[in-house]
Amino acid sequence: MKAFFLTGSIVLTVLILIIGFENLGATVQNFMILFTPVASPFLIVMGLSAVGILTGVFYTGLITSIIRGNKEEDESPGSEW
Repeated sequence: MKAFFLTGSIVLTVLILIIGFENLGATVQNFMILFTPVASPFLIVMGLSAVGILTGVFYTGLITSIIRGNKEEDESPGSEW
């Protein structure tokens, strides 16, 4: 489960960075999302906020799975061998 949360958080963080740096110097009429111009900045802001919330969920899952640590690994079905 740690790998799932780690991969998801890294991918979504990179997506946020790409969209953020892509629009760094953009004016309001020329916002871009993954190299495609979008007319409404409202959609960019709301979409990026949703991706940010999902990224936070992945980071929270990663932190909680790290804190739980060895308990889950010790209780796995194949660990008695």
